[in-house]
Amino acid sequence: MINTLTSLRFIFAIMVFSAHCYVIDKFFDAHFFKEGFVGVSFFFVLSGFIIAYNYQEKLRKNKITKRTFWVARIARIYPLHWLTLFIAAVLGGYVIASGTLDWLMHFFTSLTLTNAYIPQASYFFSFNSPSWSLCSEQLFYICFPFLLPLAKNYKHLLCLFGIMATLVVVGMYFTPEENIKGYWYVNPITRFPDFVAGMLLFQLYERLKNRNITSLQGSIIEIAAITLFLAFYIYADEIPKVYRYSCYYWLPIAAVLIPFSLQKGFVSRILSNRILIIGGEISYSFYLIHLFVLLSYAKWQKESSFQIDWYISIPILFCITILLSLLSYYYFEKPVNKRIKTLLNK
Repeated sequence: MINTLTSLRFIFAIMVFSAHCYVIDKFFDAHFFKEGFVGVSFFFVLSGFIIAYNYQEKLRKNKITKRTFWVARIARIYPLHWLTLFIAAVLGGYVIASGTLDWLMHFFTSLTLTNAYIPQASYFFSFNSPSWSLCSEQLFYICFPFLLPLAKNYKHLLCLFGIMATLVVVGMYFTPEENIKGYWYVNPITRFPDFVAGMLLFQLYERLKNRNITSLQGSIIEIAAITLFLAFYIYADEIPKVYRYSCYYWLPIAAVLIPFSLQKGFVSRILSNRILIIGGEISYSFYLIHLFVLLSYAKWQKESSFQIDWYISIPILFCITILLSLLSYYYFEKPVNKRIKTLLNK
């Protein structure tokens, strides 16, 4: 694992957290915070990079089978997803349904991670709404072994990405405003180019990783990458939202991912801090748990006459989310992941 990229997962998870803090206070209903949804785009691109980094050669050389790969990914995403799904179902209030049969349909599509294919917010945001992104991850994992023949020659993979990117940009242009979220933000098929972009970046990483880059050069490149990303992020308010859901951020995310994967500069040394790495390790739990914490507090705040200023409540809620994520990772995710892989690989 590349430590800097693990730490970046935590940083982008915090951006997603901040994007949802508007449910607590209007202070967070500003572009700087709400644009934090870019964290999801980063996760998708990073997923393509990390999956290629960890499994491309193993699958090519038959060190592991497709089945072993798929079992590992199932064990990774499903246990915590199902746990948070059942918690949302028990708590109630996390799904809009017209009756029992409709509720069961919502539950089944969420259970099987197919809800994001239905372009209705009542489906793709039902129960634990951040889990919609797992529908995309599931599609990525299913397809990855079949993309490996293309990955043998980066030009073939680049051609595939070019075709998909063109279709995405053209399709976005002709999509009515009210449909962009269902068609372009949550739909796993239209988020597939993000994953392929990550695979392409891994090909670039393979060509650059042995280059003789000094610490000074690496530091300059890392600072330039951060500056470019921030420029895109701050200027994004001027760009139609449909493009910001994916293609607008491909370049700045790539600019961040490649330099930090090489780990040559002083910013990489900061990101290699053990605390940040642990944050990256628990980022999946953090991502799936954080909205429960925020919404539960928002509901209590609405019903209570006792009000707490956001600059006090948000840090407390953040710490609670971190604590729950640590407990989830070490006492649920890791042991259950190991148990499932043992059972399914027999």
